[in-house]
Amino acid sequence: MLKNNLLILVKLVFGCLVLFLNANLISELLASSIIYIKKGFFPFSWERVFASFFKSGYVGGLVLGIGLWIKIWLKEKKNKKSSHG
Repeated sequence: MLKNNLLILVKLVFGCLVLFLNANLISELLASSIIYIKKGFFPFSWERVFASFFKSGYVGGLVLGIGLWIKIWLKEKKNKKSSHG
């Protein structure tokens, strides 16, 4: 049971980290596109995408992943309690 819960936690955290990395990528592409339309050059940089992610984006992914895992764990606990009692 513990191994299964740990696997779910790892999957949720990884999925949320990927989600936040994609959000950083999309926002950087959008900002670069706006600058391209306004000024005529495309300043996209993978370095800025990862710098932004490692500065603050990973925190959101970790918190979201752990929060979802806690919600699932509490729901399972509630379901077990209601089925036994």
